Amino acid sequence: MTKGRHVSRRTVLRGLGAAIALPWLEAMTPRASAAAPVAKPPLRNVFLYHPLGAETTAWKGVTGAGRDMKLTPTLEPLEPVKEELLVLDGLNGRPHPASGHNRSACLWLSSAPAGKLDSWGAETDATLDQLLAPKLGRGAGQPSLELSCTTVGNLMHAMNVSWRAPGVPTGAETNPRDVFARMFGDPKDDARRKSVLDVVADDAKELKQTLGPGDRRRLDEYLESVRALERQIARFEKDATARPAAPKMALPDRPPQSVRDHVKLMLDLTVLALQTDFTRVITCALGDESEGVEGTTYNRRLVDLGLDKTALSAPVDPKYLGWGHHQCSHDPKPTLPIIQAVDRWYVGQLSYFLQKLKALPDGGGTLLDSSIVVYGSTNAGGGKVGGWPGHGLTDVACLLAGKGGGLLPKPGRVVEFYGNDKKRNAGAPLSNLWLTLAQLAGVERNEFGRSTGTLAGLG
Repeated sequence: MTKGRHVSRRTVLRGLGAAIALPWLEAMTPRASAAAPVAKPPLRNVFLYHPLGAETTAWKGVTGAGRDMKLTPTLEPLEPVKEELLVLDGLNGRPHPASGHNRSACLWLSSAPAGKLDSWGAETDATLDQLLAPKLGRGAGQPSLELSCTTVGNLMHAMNVSWRAPGVPTGAETNPRDVFARMFGDPKDDARRKSVLDVVADDAKELKQTLGPGDRRRLDEYLESVRALERQIARFEKDATARPAAPKMALPDRPPQSVRDHVKLMLDLTVLALQTDFTRVITCALGDESEGVEGTTYNRRLVDLGLDKTALSAPVDPKYLGWGHHQCSHDPKPTLPIIQAVDRWYVGQLSYFLQKLKALPDGGGTLLDSSIVVYGSTNAGGGKVGGWPGHGLTDVACLLAGKGGGLLPKPGRVVEFYGNDKKRNAGAPLSNLWLTLAQLAGVERNEFGRSTGTLAGLG
């Protein structure tokens, strides 16, 4: 326990209209007798969306548990955090119309009941994150945060994974600077044209004088992470000056053009939002399901993701190495290694995110310990499941990470929900997982979407 003064969990550093929330510090632990229990950190839920489905032959087949868990090729980037995972096999996605991808992202977290049509004729409903937000968001800066790592596309049902109600998407922030501004102040304010840390420097200095050595170190590390994000965002803005001069208009700053930089920044901001208790419910789409527009997730290529084409030149005919992700999935036999490499890249971003959460203290554990991170997609396919990769509905990719403050006490294993005949893959609806997570969070609900019950074996 720190010997400094007690600090409220709601303390912020202030200066010239800017404010910075603080991470968890030992000084925030309530003063009490040695026998009194330590305050329990709040539950956080994060939903990371893997676009265009996952190819199952390289995803499925994890064996063992704990340290002995053997990951499959697509999941190998998760080796550093494998003991924090629950790999869920046998969950089936919610059926969507024949138009396929462009009406599937909206169904991932809603599993909308059949016939619940919005004014566009698509079946949509409120999503799980919006069900959780009022419950988990009490005391946080705002109930929920919606992020997207894609800026190209115009199909509402393909681009939004969070929905307030049928036909009403929550919308998603795509610009890192706008997200940063929501957490730390108005980006157009003169005070914020300096570093936000410079603005609150005096307040930070005064607070540090009251903290113990451990908390001073934590505060320095946290403030440096804020400054690092500022530097990254500033660098992207500087790069933008190389483009032709635009007319003088009140336009928002643009997100990074590089998919890699965009995804990394959004995940860094997700960590900051949790760390500062800005919010406890976050959705982040690593891509979307929009069709036929240059620059969409459909057209992400190996080079866009920073993947070495030469590593695939032996198993893949060179003429395919410049194809986009979705184009490959429609001709999977010669392009399967490309599809698997792309899936592995997305999983690598998940690993980066989980390792950051695991490194941050929160109460008596880590930020990952007090969180439930859901990673998955609404589509699946390939191999034994049948069909083109990313176009099926049976046995969708789904991972849970974290302990949820004890709600998921035994990670580091595979949980199967297959029927008695695995070849027929009876499985369970994905919406059964959503209902289970809602009940674990204390939401009184007996059904959700197309659920048929809750899932056993997660605890």
